[in-house]
Amino acid sequence: MPTARKIVKTTCSHDCPDACSVLITVEDGKAVHFAGDPDHPFTRGFLCGKVNGYERMVYSPDRLLQPLKRAGPKGATQFERLSWDEAIATIAARLQETKGRHGGEAIVQYYYAGTMGYVHRFCADALFNKLGATRLRPNICYYGADAGYNAVTGGGYGLDPEDLVHSDHIIIWGCNVVSTQVHLVPFIDEARKRGAKLTVIDPYRNRTASIADEFLKIPPGADTALALAMARVIVREGRADEEFLAVRTQGFERFRDEVLPQYPPERSAEITGLPVETILRLAREYAAARAPVIKFGIGLGRNSNGPDAVRAICCLAGVAGAYMKTGGGVLYDSGCEFKPNLSAVTRPDWLERPVRSMNMTDLARALTEWRDPPIKFLYIHSSNPAATAPEQERLARGLGREDLFTVVHERFPTDTVRYADLVLPAPTFAEVDDLYKSYGHLYLQRGRAAIPPRGECRSNLEVIQSIGKALGFKDPWFSKSVEDFIRELLQTGHPNFKGVTAERILAGETVRLNIPRGTSGYRERFPTASGKLEFYSKELEEAGLPPMPGYWGDGDAAERAKHPFRLLTPPAHHFLNTSFGASEASRRRAGGEPRVMVHPEDAARLGIADGDLVEARNDVGAARLLAQVTDATQPGVLIAEGTWWPWHGRGGRGINALTSARVTRLGGGSMFHDSRVALRRAQS
Repeated sequence: MPTARKIVKTTCSHDCPDACSVLITVEDGKAVHFAGDPDHPFTRGFLCGKVNGYERMVYSPDRLLQPLKRAGPKGATQFERLSWDEAIATIAARLQETKGRHGGEAIVQYYYAGTMGYVHRFCADALFNKLGATRLRPNICYYGADAGYNAVTGGGYGLDPEDLVHSDHIIIWGCNVVSTQVHLVPFIDEARKRGAKLTVIDPYRNRTASIADEFLKIPPGADTALALAMARVIVREGRADEEFLAVRTQGFERFRDEVLPQYPPERSAEITGLPVETILRLAREYAAARAPVIKFGIGLGRNSNGPDAVRAICCLAGVAGAYMKTGGGVLYDSGCEFKPNLSAVTRPDWLERPVRSMNMTDLARALTEWRDPPIKFLYIHSSNPAATAPEQERLARGLGREDLFTVVHERFPTDTVRYADLVLPAPTFAEVDDLYKSYGHLYLQRGRAAIPPRGECRSNLEVIQSIGKALGFKDPWFSKSVEDFIRELLQTGHPNFKGVTAERILAGETVRLNIPRGTSGYRERFPTASGKLEFYSKELEEAGLPPMPGYWGDGDAAERAKHPFRLLTPPAHHFLNTSFGASEASRRRAGGEPRVMVHPEDAARLGIADGDLVEARNDVGAARLLAQVTDATQPGVLIAEGTWWPWHGRGGRGINALTSARVTRLGGGSMFHDSRVALRRAQS
């Protein structure tokens, strides 16, 4: 018989700035091939190695395909099947009981970007607003970097990523784009063909550093000192853009007179380990470029100096006047330009009174310490906190509480699933419709289901609407379709959405926001309170925070003595957070089990050989990994790429057993790249 074959255009839902347009080949109802859409201006016909071959994830034998209930102790992975009707009824009854006995704030929804679709990512907010649940503050990712960026520029996209081809000097600063934003690489390659230089600044030699014309290795947290020294050189040597500074900025004189004198190249050389001559040359090359651009990412903000590093970099670009040059400025995040009518999905108006909030990074403490009221009901979707949240040993104790009822909506049996009372099977992006933005380009697109959900999988929206109906909620919201919500999301008067119609989106068209090409995002004004780039922030000063950027040192001396190594946990090439932890192919490509990079000098001093089992320990916890002795890192700095599922590691502990819940002073963001540990060779 002939094979029924079709190609369905959809969008990758994973937490990646590229938001790729994907063509799924379906034969006889089965998704057999995933390919990049050649007609998408950013995807350009190829996918990353994680999603290329995604059919293996869709049809993995490890997929969760039916609802399960706990049948043994928490963490023991003993489950038995139950029907969806039973699951929904149980959840509704538990929610009613919890709210009746303890109040709505005893209920917590925990989620992040396991799906980036507007509908399925955010729809549960409506239900939990209606219940008066504790609100989640999603500070686990970008809050530190955003705060630094917004303090200087006010936000906004600044530079269209497609205009990167016009740059003649690209600096990639603390961002491994080859592994985390691979679709930016062709634009970088085009700029280099036109003569651009590529400089990479990072604490370790990653895949992006390996393709650079010049790689500068600096210690974690030293970025601020380097950026401010470069700005000082440019100003002192008369290379600054005086017209831009006079017309488009605020507070430059204070920045010049109070901040820059503290950062001569000699001091920066001591902090960064770079030769003075290198700092001088880099500053001069940057200032001399026709259209220099600095690309940085979210991870740069995840240490105590991180927000100020971002501020310093944005100020450096201001000193050079780079923002007004096509292909110049700073390249950070385009997601802020998408302004849908999100309240139609989240229904903030259903929250009847102010309620307490919880940082994502505080989940462990909330589950073990909060008393007024204690958390009694936890609903987790689109996240794997048992692997990704800080203070994992304490978190495991909290998740293991017998008086805590936990529901986990997931695709695979993650570490978090092991602590669930009820497990609900979730679909992949190949099985659902949704609307997707990007935080790495300027295109809005629909994701269309290519195949029906496998087994008994149900989407976030279906589950939330079913729970709401079981609770007796009659609002029409609980009966709307994804298409209904897409239409409402696009009912926004924001000028960026002019011409972006539901008809175009629902027809499958890839639609660019109403943003002109070939011009700076700050061509008219910066979206700050002053309308100018702000070297000095009055708002921060009034909040008791430093009004201008600075380098605040490398932590407490006693802590450095006790825990002499800085531990960084950057993204791994074959993982994406923990989304691909279920993939045997990804784990195999990443080395089979968790590893930590150790510099040869440190390894020799500690008697560690390549492949040895080592233990990293601090006051938060401990983790065992295999040592990878390499000069890709630097003395005193350990690199553990990727977020492996804890149960894939030795002793069932993941790398976030070592991370604390401390947050940045500016922005209150996570500090995953600011952990200090002691290291030793471990017994097998």
